[in-house]
Amino acid sequence: MPWRYSNRLVKPYIITARGRQWDDHMVDVARGTATRQLEFDDAMGSVGLGVVVLHLGDDGIYLVVQSWAKDFQSRLSIFSGMEVDDLRPAPIGAGPCVWELEVLSHERASYVQHILSAGVDIDAWLDDAIDTRPKAKYDGIPSGT
Repeated sequence: MPWRYSNRLVKPYIITARGRQWDDHMVDVARGTATRQLEFDDAMGSVGLGVVVLHLGDDGIYLVVQSWAKDFQSRLSIFSGMEVDDLRPAPIGAGPCVWELEVLSHERASYVQHILSAGVDIDAWLDDAIDTRPKAKYDGIPSGT
């Protein structure tokens, strides 16, 4: 479900390492942190559309906040901590990991397709979400054998 604000729409995602579980408290805290960043992004020229990725990794918790801005730009902020309650801006130079980049790559394509190309279709953009649920590992054996 998108996060709806008076002047902004956000597509939230959760990624978990195997065995990690998320709960509503984690999402609420992450949403508060993301909202403060998105408000700053608004002041810097955001168009009111964004993506948030809460990633519960093996080595900590990460929060990636991306806002689309005018002139085909984006703003990207990363927060990290051992627990969601101690999320802080990530060290300078930190970038999204491969799993976060999978979401951001999808979202870039979705933004180009539904917002920048032809007419602006907010509903199609909101509906175009990637499934981040864990997938079974492929063992190389065709099914049915």
